[in-house]
Amino acid sequence: MIPGEIQLIVDEVLVAVRHFTRAAYGIAVGGAHAKGAEDAESDLDIYLFSEDALPSAERESRVLELCPGAQHIVSWGDGCPFAQYGTDFDYRGLRVECWLRNTELIERAIVESQAGLVRREWVTWTTTGFYNHCALSDVNVMIPIDDPDGILARWKSVVATYPPKLRESIVHTHLQAARFWPSNFHYSSAVERQDVIYTTGIVQQVVHNLIQVLFAINDTYFPGDKKLASALAHLDRVPGNLAARIEALIFPGERPSVVVLQRQQAGLLSLLRDVELIVANEDSH
Repeated sequence: MIPGEIQLIVDEVLVAVRHFTRAAYGIAVGGAHAKGAEDAESDLDIYLFSEDALPSAERESRVLELCPGAQHIVSWGDGCPFAQYGTDFDYRGLRVECWLRNTELIERAIVESQAGLVRREWVTWTTTGFYNHCALSDVNVMIPIDDPDGILARWKSVVATYPPKLRESIVHTHLQAARFWPSNFHYSSAVERQDVIYTTGIVQQVVHNLIQVLFAINDTYFPGDKKLASALAHLDRVPGNLAARIEALIFPGERPSVVVLQRQQAGLLSLLRDVELIVANEDSH
């Protein structure tokens, strides 16, 4: 449930967001407020799905007209053809982020994921790239607030069951990628040279691939980069002391030395082996 004070803001903002498109649409609350994971730093994520959207200037005019007091309005997108736009603003002490996404692209992401096809788009606003199956995660947790054509209800029904082919594809692809580095000669050489920039990138890459595997093994959609520690804590099938081990790998808490980097490499290999064991146990059942 959305907290009452947030729901009041949602209701007022909705009046403007409805006017961001002239086509069939669905609008939902997403992000931390949909997941029940909001904190003092959380913004309010509003998703609008449609086949078309108004240009930035017109969207901003609707906000100013229908949400009196809105400030610091920032828009982005306006590409052609319409894929995704955004209009963000401050309203009643809360940062509101309106993400407009093309319904056709969401439909495609759902079909691709059900078929086990994984795509990653390298974009600046996410640290590990945006995966097509993140769209399914968004749909799965979002709370529809205006769905006159039943678009969102249909999507939520489809993605309620985690696609078996998606699970298989993610586990195979990301486990294979995770295996590349921990025992690699070039990684070991970088450790001996104390090439921290290089080794840090390796650690981040391997950890990310293992995280992808763990979400898939648990039939849980990867939710994106933010607040991953909290999301991982809700998974059942994970290595012991997972959060502490990942934190120690990413931030050893000591000045880099050959010994520290060797310990980091050994910890990375240990985590890989434990994830491989979970995968093997799952495959044997």
